[in-house]
Amino acid sequence: MLTIVEILAPVFLIVALGWSLARAGFLSRGALQEVNRLSYWFGLPALLFHRLATASPEFRAVGGLLLALSGATLAGILLAAMAAAVLRLPRPVVGTFIQGVFRGNLAFIGLPVVLYAFAGSPMGGAGAESSALLAFGPTVVLYNVLAVAVLLAPGAQGGWSKALVRAGYGMVTNPILIACLAGVGYAAAGLAMPDLLGRTLSALGQMALPLALLCIGGALYWTRVRGHLLWAGIAAVLKVSVLPAIGLGLAWWLGLSPEHTRIVGILLACPTASASYLLATQLGGDGGLASSIVVLSTLVAVPAMILVLWVTGG
Repeated sequence: MLTIVEILAPVFLIVALGWSLARAGFLSRGALQEVNRLSYWFGLPALLFHRLATASPEFRAVGGLLLALSGATLAGILLAAMAAAVLRLPRPVVGTFIQGVFRGNLAFIGLPVVLYAFAGSPMGGAGAESSALLAFGPTVVLYNVLAVAVLLAPGAQGGWSKALVRAGYGMVTNPILIACLAGVGYAAAGLAMPDLLGRTLSALGQMALPLALLCIGGALYWTRVRGHLLWAGIAAVLKVSVLPAIGLGLAWWLGLSPEHTRIVGILLACPTASASYLLATQLGGDGGLASSIVVLSTLVAVPAMILVLWVTGG
């Protein structure tokens, strides 16, 4: 249990610090948005490119990892659709509910927990980190595509072409995805990283995770739980408990290694991404429900992460 505390404490203590700073007025909403942009456009891409470009990833081994993640995601969508039918959710709400169940915050929560979980760990170490980073990019793409689909499918008439074009543009200009692809290409080409470039990217990357976690905490302060508590609570529980359970079952069935099994559990136990609120409002979903799911899933993600880490090796 001590190891689990050491993994999760830095993540959620920094999140709590971000919430406290926002509450104290030290970080305004505008300041948080600027810090978030800094981390998203420079810090995280530098971290991802540097880690992938200097790693020796085993591409074949990542296939099973991606299969477990995508399989659990699709199962989660089906389960969420069934839950929406049982709850008799209004059609405009269904897509928001389903998105909240499957779209995890991989960049700002999943990535830090994975990196802290394997830092100096005998469970795979750098190899596990590079595998997680390789799976990160395709999973983000999958989340984005499916999020647009579920938000438009429940009854939006027209709007598909514009939404898909916007989603496609967002993906091809996504700095995180570009960094992942560039890092993989750099490593595959067998290029050596110049020391000057490596040190610069390392320094930029070191700021990414703390800033990202501070922004999550600050965003939680500014995000309000606005009605639909029952629906939001059900979505949050499905997101951080049922999805990782499905993913772990798939990982064990596929015979994944212990470190890859742990990665699957961590990424699927992430709370709902803050970006789900923005996309829901853009595509005619229920912004109030989306924000409520983000807040509640973040709160219940702590015990879920503890359980996942304990089940996958303590």
